Amino acid sequence: MKLKGLSKEKDKKLFIYGFIVCAILFIVINYITSLARYRNTESIELASGNISYNKADLSIIAMYQESSYGTNGYKQIDDVPTEKYTLSNKSYCEVEGQKVEEAQITYEEGYISVSKINKRGTKCYVYFDMDYKADDMLAKLETTKQSKYTIDAMPSPITGPYDAQKENPEGKEKLYTTEDNYGTSYVFRGNNEDVHNWVTFAGHTWRIIRINGDGTLRMIFQCATPECTDTTGIQTQIGNNAYKSRPVDDNTYVGYYYGTSKADKDEEDPTYEETHSNSTPSDIAKAVDSWYSGTGAMTNYTKYLNGDTGWCNDRTIVKKVWGGYEGDGTAQTATGYAPASRLIPTGNYRTKQYPTLKCGVVMPEISPSDNVGFSSFDEIDATALKRDLFTTESSNRGNERLSVPSALITSDEVVMAGGFGGTVSTNYWLYTGQNYWTMSPFWYDTNVNEAAAFHVHYDGNLRTWGVYSTFGVRPVINLNADIEFSGGTGKSDNPFIVKTNI
Repeated sequence: MKLKGLSKEKDKKLFIYGFIVCAILFIVINYITSLARYRNTESIELASGNISYNKADLSIIAMYQESSYGTNGYKQIDDVPTEKYTLSNKSYCEVEGQKVEEAQITYEEGYISVSKINKRGTKCYVYFDMDYKADDMLAKLETTKQSKYTIDAMPSPITGPYDAQKENPEGKEKLYTTEDNYGTSYVFRGNNEDVHNWVTFAGHTWRIIRINGDGTLRMIFQCATPECTDTTGIQTQIGNNAYKSRPVDDNTYVGYYYGTSKADKDEEDPTYEETHSNSTPSDIAKAVDSWYSGTGAMTNYTKYLNGDTGWCNDRTIVKKVWGGYEGDGTAQTATGYAPASRLIPTGNYRTKQYPTLKCGVVMPEISPSDNVGFSSFDEIDATALKRDLFTTESSNRGNERLSVPSALITSDEVVMAGGFGGTVSTNYWLYTGQNYWTMSPFWYDTNVNEAAAFHVHYDGNLRTWGVYSTFGVRPVINLNADIEFSGGTGKSDNPFIVKTNI
């Protein structure tokens, strides 16, 4: 009996030893097999989305962030988005803090795939950018007000200020289409009776300039209270400020941010790139920043704003248009800038004007004659876009120079809204009875040694003046494409209300 008992005990130990050996062999074989298929991928379900990754390398980590409310325009998310987003070029993989340049991340129909990973311990961070279009925002506005807009093409060329009897005799709610850098844009053009573009947001009243091609909503400050219905008066601006206080005797001062002046150089003159760099904010940029962070109390609403769409300070030079204003934009040379050439080619305003919503366009060399227009604005200069499209510091576009997501309107937008260069007009919705600045350069004039920019005159006339002048400041913002409305029709007594959780 004792021997039999010992035999059973021995059998038990052998069984345990055998099990351990088999387990070790299984693990070793599985490890070797996994190394053989290291580069193969397999789709694994993750919440409501999917991620494809190498099963053999379980240390790969994917962090999902989308371009929406949150720090630096992104927030961490748990689910892979299935629509309205694209893979951002901010996405990357790293090993021990070093970026893996050969790693490839792809995204399609709610699936993420990571390939060309050949090191263990790889971590991948995946960012998504919004992929909205103007039609998405248009649908939101129409759903909110429960009626459709009449859509028409923007006149080209524009031959005068907005004329309701000619352009909209039936008084319809009309939007005008034209192209911007991101696609089709819908512009509010007309007078206060025809244009229903009032919005309540952040405790202020705003007017919609346009729906941008990327689905964001571009608005200009109207007054500091949500009950405002005023179309004229000083309450339509946050205050008065010089665009750039003296000295203004250099080409650099046409910049919303400016660079190196001739006086800053001891010997050789600054280059065009140095002159039009964005090292220093202008006085009006400082005024907008101060309002946004202080008296405007906008900081709590930053998560609803887009700093990526940008604001254009077009400093492209156009030659063979201006007569004596054919300088190269440096060292106090007489120079005409692109916005002026589209509206005022020889110092006298065009009877035909050619505004554009595209920033960084390559400008043709044209005759001053009104009979010669611009064939297109299709070609974009990447260098000009990087220089003149003002975006916030966290952006992937433009110059990434703005500290707050706000700047000014452009001269081109004024003309598209219903104004006209060189013509008095009180019959379009941007008329306020006040002088206020745009951010569009005009020229550097050697006759008076001063930089000049466009402004909307108190009589509605789009004019130019030396940047030292003290005019009104009307901040412009872009609302995120994924904002929602809680009501309103866009009329002054029933504005669209942006839904917030503040």
